[in-house]
Formats: sequence, C-alpha cells, structure tokens
Amino acid sequence: MRICLFTDSFLPYISGVSTAVFNQANELAARGHEVSIFHPRAKRCDRLDTVPGLDPSIRTFGLPLSVAVSGVPKLRFSVPLFLHTYRRLKRADPDVIHVHSEFGCGLEGMLLGRWKGVPVIGTFHTFFAEPEYLKQFRIPNFEITRKAMWKYSVSFYNRCRHIVSPSKSVREHLIARGMRRPVTLMSNGIDRIDFRPREDLDAYRRSLGIDDFAFIYVGRISPEKSLDIVLKAFRETLKSNSRAKLVIVGNGPFDTALDQQIPELGLTDNVVRTGRIERDQLMKDNVPLLGDVFVTASKTENQPVSLLEAMAFGLPMIGPRAKGIPELVQDGVDGIIFESDNIKEMAEAMTRLMEDETLRGELSAAAIRNANEHRIDKIGKQLEGIYQAAIDLKKSKQR
Repeated sequence: MRICLFTDSFLPYISGVSTAVFNQANELAARGHEVSIFHPRAKRCDRLDTVPGLDPSIRTFGLPLSVAVSGVPKLRFSVPLFLHTYRRLKRADPDVIHVHSEFGCGLEGMLLGRWKGVPVIGTFHTFFAEPEYLKQFRIPNFEITRKAMWKYSVSFYNRCRHIVSPSKSVREHLIARGMRRPVTLMSNGIDRIDFRPREDLDAYRRSLGIDDFAFIYVGRISPEKSLDIVLKAFRETLKSNSRAKLVIVGNGPFDTALDQQIPELGLTDNVVRTGRIERDQLMKDNVPLLGDVFVTASKTENQPVSLLEAMAFGLPMIGPRAKGIPELVQDGVDGIIFESDNIKEMAEAMTRLMEDETLRGELSAAAIRNANEHRIDKIGKQLEGIYQAAIDLKKSKQR
C-alpha cells in the first residue's frame, strides 16, 4: 500500500501524537508499505536533514506555510496551501490517507483526499475543546467556544471514511456529539524496548543525584498536565522519605512557572529536571527507568504514549480518574488511580508504592503484561486491516 500520514505534531516537536505517528510510520514501512509523512515545516534552526530513527524509506514533506504556537516550543500549525501539497501528494499517489489532527495539516489531508477520491482514515488524539487546551492556545473558555470546537471536530471526522480512537472515552465523547462514522478502538502503539545493563542505569541515576527511591514524569511541561498537583503530592511523600526524588523529563510553556514552584514548595533538593531529551535518546538510555514509579495528574489524556512506554519498562502507574487514564491503568493491578486534583489521595498512593516493595513488584509485572498488548507490531497489523477495508470499500463502490 501507498500510505500518506498528515499530522500537525511531528519531530522536532515531541508529543504523544508525534511519537505515535513516528512509531506507526516505521512499523508500516517495516511491513513493506510506501509511507509518506506530511507535517508543518519546522523553523529553519530546528530543521533536521534526517529524522533520527525514522526508516530511510519514509518520505517526509514539510509544508511551507506554518505558524508558531505561542508558548509551545517547536510546535507549529500549517496554514493550508492546497496546490503546493497537491503536487507532492500526486508524487506519493496514495492508496489511503491517514490524518492525525483536524486542523491545518490534517484539514489539508482530508480535503485533498476527498478531492482525489482517496479513502481518508482519521485518528482523534486530543481533547482540544477542554478548558486546559483552550487556555494553552489562548482561546476564550466559554461554553459556546467549547461547543463550537466539538461541533467542528465531529464534523471533520464525519467526513473521514473510518475513525480510530485510542480510548473508549474518546469514542463515547464523539458518538454523544453526533459521530456517524464507524469508530475502531486501537492503541497508539509503543516501540520495542531494548534494556540497558543494570550497572549502566545505576551509574546514570547516580550521575543525576538519584540515590534512593524516585518517581518520574515524562512529557510536555504545560498547564494541562497539572504538574502543580504532582509537586504538592510529592511534597507530602517526603514526610515518609526525605531522600526521595521526583524526576521531571521534558520541556514546554510551563517551564518558568514550574521552576518557580519547586523552590516555593521547598523541593529544590528533591526534584531533578532533565529538560528536553530527544525521543531516540530517551528510549536508548532507558530514561523512564530513572524512576521507580511513573506519576501523572493530567486530566486531559487520551492515551499518553509516555505512560505506555513507562509500563513497557515495568513501571507501576499512578494517575487520575480522568479521560483515558482509567482504561489504561487498572487500579490495584498495574497501578493506582486517584480522584482528579486530590492531592491527599495522590500522595497516599505515592507513599504506599514507595514503602511497599512487594506490591510494587506485582504492579510492575502486570504493567509489562499490559504494555505487551500495545506492541507496535500488533498495531501495524490492525492498521493494515483498517486501510485495506477502506480501499476495498472504495473499489466496490466504483464497481
């Protein structure tokens, strides 16, 4: 198959969406398909001659007119230039188009696909209508705004041939708001894990001053991730173990505010900030294993790839009862779920896992078993089936 992926989130911008597109593109290429990725062209100083780790057979097309998103480093949204993209799409000659966003680049892919008569598959990744995202993108948080955003999103995906949803929560939201197209539940998928020797990892931890128990968060540093809740809960755990550490991996628009909160909460000696780590380096160095337990307080997650990857490394999870997290984390099986924004509950879960090594081991083993169901080879096979069904339907209609 000749497959074109359209996404507004792609490297050098790091996010769950860009990681999902990266992994799926590599897997499809490994299965012998011709894959092209259309994405916003990065700022000149951020452009890469080659994307580290991306299969060399995959063609990437940076769409020329893009605008920076204020306060979100390296994220750009495409402004549709249909003729420019059409010329490159003609070269790719796709059998199927898969869009991973409903704005900019995704809009261009969907409209050009319909114009050319190519089946379009859409994946809904992000709850853009949530107040946290509206605030981040400086859109007024009014009921009329949220309704308009949902109406647009549902209208967009109703124009696709088939919808992929990484979580039941997303599917339910879409159907409740008028989704008429078939929706298939499918994980974002995670790449295969290569473990480093334990002695190398221990040396890595010591080099960062981690000599005791550590919690870890990997992801974007932005307001919707509720890192203030994580910090306040972590402060409570220090009453049980003053040497514990919280490792925060990533960067984003909340960097300055986070750097101010850490000393204000008296956590300067206990929080380790690595900053941005490129995705290929993050996996190669087994960065999630800098921690013993993965923590998040974000209420906007669909299916965070960073959490899936941490589970594959065997980290127990602590996350809120919100959106797609409870579908991914089984309370008491491979992690602990707490009520959203409840600092006391989160702190109790963190303290419990820090102190109970037996429970931590049981949850770790279950996390690995759960992550195994999200292996990218399984997702690649499922994608092939969805694409082939859409292509066959098109052919039958033509007949």
